[in-house]
Amino acid sequence: MSREEIPRNESRTRLKTWVLGTAIAVIALTVGSVFGDRGILNLVGKRRQVEVLRAELEELRAENARLSSEIAALRTSPRAIERLAREQLGLARPDETVFLIREEDAPARR
Repeated sequence: MSREEIPRNESRTRLKTWVLGTAIAVIALTVGSVFGDRGILNLVGKRRQVEVLRAELEELRAENARLSSEIAALRTSPRAIERLAREQLGLARPDETVFLIREEDAPARR
């Protein structure tokens, strides 16, 4: 072997090693960026979760507004208090007769 052949073989080996190492690093970074804790798939899942939580927040805000208006009505309106007493407590005035209608399930009617 001549002296010129030895460096060529070493440089080819070094080049192959460098290319292989670079390819492994690129593959590892790609896999990590797609499937890792901070990867694209995790990001998409978190965005979906944020949208679900935003929708839930809007529902809770609407319910809160409804309950606030009901509280205000109960504080100021005798009719609202009477309605609530009739619906939830089953109360009636002394001169009224209350009829309770029971509904049966569809299979029980046969």
